[in-house]
Amino acid sequence: MPVSPKIIELRKILAERYPQQAETRSLCLPTGWSPLDSLLGGGLPKGAITQLLIPNISSGGAIVVHEIIEAMQDVSQYVALIDSTNCFEPVADHPLLLWIRCQNVLQALKATDLILRDGNLSLVILDFKENLDKELRKIPGSAWYRFQRIIEENRNALLTITRHPIVDSAQITISTMHRLCIDDLSTQRTDLIKFISLEVIRSRTQREYRYA
Repeated sequence: MPVSPKIIELRKILAERYPQQAETRSLCLPTGWSPLDSLLGGGLPKGAITQLLIPNISSGGAIVVHEIIEAMQDVSQYVALIDSTNCFEPVADHPLLLWIRCQNVLQALKATDLILRDGNLSLVILDFKENLDKELRKIPGSAWYRFQRIIEENRNALLTITRHPIVDSAQITISTMHRLCIDDLSTQRTDLIKFISLEVIRSRTQREYRYA
């Protein structure tokens, strides 16, 4: 059955009027957490690694992880958390969260490789914020490029969380800008998250690091 000329014309009008919205939906994975999605123009880039830097222990890294996971639950999205130091403390029941509790960097890398290759989870969070820099410096660059090849094929997203930049192939690097103080600890998390601001400190296109 041929498509009606009116439908064709309507599609053309919508494509001309909302080109950026259509492109954003196809290229981004909304997390549901508005501060991050707004900063990135819709969400985490699909088929790419995003690097989130938590420079200090008091930068609110745990709060950020909780906000992203809970926001993904609210929009009925599955998410995997690769917890490299087994330090995540869930504050609620998250039925759509796959929490993988590791004891070291090597276990976390192996788990990430398996989960990414499976391809059934749209977002994988690799949490290295509690690991020592000397441990993370031992990760070969080839590991990140291997992850990059996998997620390009599966069109999912990998979010790494560290204190300092370690992923050269990351398409976007974000950093938390606020440092919490002792007095802030008595504040409810719903209010505390308002103090945490994010800033993109590096953004690059996939073409810059695409390999043969």
